[in-house]
Amino acid sequence: MSMLLRNVLVLAVEFGAALLLREPDAPWIPVLLAVFVVGSGVLHGTEAEFVPRFLVALTAVGAAELGSRAWASPDALPTAGTGAAILLAVQTLLLVRYSVRRPRPRPRRRPA
Repeated sequence: MSMLLRNVLVLAVEFGAALLLREPDAPWIPVLLAVFVVGSGVLHGTEAEFVPRFLVALTAVGAAELGSRAWASPDALPTAGTGAAILLAVQTLLLVRYSVRRPRPRPRRRPA
């Protein structure tokens, strides 16, 4: 359940960023910075450390940027759309990997 919520949250932020960035004079620095912050914070509460958080944030920024390019220009749809789809798949795999909790092994009792 937490993996689904995390994925929906990041996808919603990326979709909103792609909507904002499709205009040529859009303020791309604050929008992509916000996407990066949400992407890096979405794994909060998991065992993920710096590298997985950074990868999720970087793929979120890339997907938002490529999505906005594909949305703004029909000519860029095949290449930018394919790149965005690949980044979304990588992002989803990372979120699944770090959101699913593994049961921790119980400590062994010493015989009395």
